[in-house]
Amino acid sequence: MRVESWTSRAATALGLLIGGAGAQTGSLTDLGTLLSGQTNLTTFYTLIQKYPQILFQLPSQNGVTILAPNNDAFNKIPYTELNVAFQSDNKEVITNVLEYHILKGSRTAAQLVPGDSLFIPTLLTSPAFNSVTGGARVENIKQAGDSVVFVSGKGSRSTVVQTDLLFNGGVIQVLDSLLIPPANLTDTTTSFNLTAFQGALYSASKVQNFTSTANCTIFVPQNAAFQALGPAISHMSISQLSSVLDYHLIPSSVLYTTSLTNGTSFATAQGGKVTIRHAGNNVYVNSAQLLTANILLQNGVLHVLDNVLNPEGPGAVPDPQIASQAPVFASASMISSLPFTTAIPCTTSCTTSPASSSGGGPGAASGAGPSTAGGTKTTGTARASGVTTSSSKAFGAMMARETGMGAAGLVVALGGA
Repeated sequence: MRVESWTSRAATALGLLIGGAGAQTGSLTDLGTLLSGQTNLTTFYTLIQKYPQILFQLPSQNGVTILAPNNDAFNKIPYTELNVAFQSDNKEVITNVLEYHILKGSRTAAQLVPGDSLFIPTLLTSPAFNSVTGGARVENIKQAGDSVVFVSGKGSRSTVVQTDLLFNGGVIQVLDSLLIPPANLTDTTTSFNLTAFQGALYSASKVQNFTSTANCTIFVPQNAAFQALGPAISHMSISQLSSVLDYHLIPSSVLYTTSLTNGTSFATAQGGKVTIRHAGNNVYVNSAQLLTANILLQNGVLHVLDNVLNPEGPGAVPDPQIASQAPVFASASMISSLPFTTAIPCTTSCTTSPASSSGGGPGAASGAGPSTAGGTKTTGTARASGVTTSSSKAFGAMMARETGMGAAGLVVALGGA
């Protein structure tokens, strides 16, 4: 029975690609005939033919939306690390990237111009690349002029440049750049320059816990928030720091901004609760303002805050009349260096420097900042594939998109405008 099931699925998948009257239903053509007639999608069509196993996952009901990168999008790959995966025919990476371009449900362009952002599940479900129930999400947003834009891993943006190519079983929307599957937490915090939080996770031995928690929401304070606290956080004991970090993790709930409604409260891994408050267009978590929202993660979503949350001050409320909220830790004292960053493991261009002899808590050794004697500490590492899995370390810093976003995205060759 297993052989019959597999062959049946294979025949169905290949039937989508093989042209002919028998493969057509009514006025709609099969996928293969449609793709073969699109001169701007020849690279994508070749990949679908080469890796037809991705079509085995196509749902039998409700159809699919295929976000097909055009030839120009693939022509940008040689300028990125992803080129290695394609040149070496890395089947695992390529098939998972392709699966991330297939949305559940057939959606026309008119249905992809949302009021609020939509977070649409894809067919990327491999545990090595995703731990969000129902498949890795891609964010669909509306831009000026009703442009249809998709935001994927590390804030990479892709714009629909050709719409509503209908076929028997779904619809194709053509993109100007590839979608990037969401990366793990360490890769993402490196790309968005959230290194103090990342270093704090290493200092408290919390990295594995945060990266392996499925379906979670992580509130990550910006680097300046840790500098604003100074010794108030860098001199904490491991248990105190662990408590603070756990207060930033919402397990078992992927909370996009559409779920962060005014007055709602959510239980944290620390045991306490955080409360969402709105004031005008601003959103606050306790008294910390939300700065950057909906950064997709391999295991959920990340939101950047302007302050560190304090589990001992859950009742803190913002003052909407002031632009910047004050830290909610006693004895907070501004420092110029970044706490905890020396705890981030060095992976390339490493030099050995004497360990700090200063006292204090887990962040005390970071008082001199992240530099090392005689060289530069590079915390990013690149996988040959260019796509990260749950076991890979950060590589985003050296692959930052040069689009004015600084380190907040992937290289322009993949991320689009």
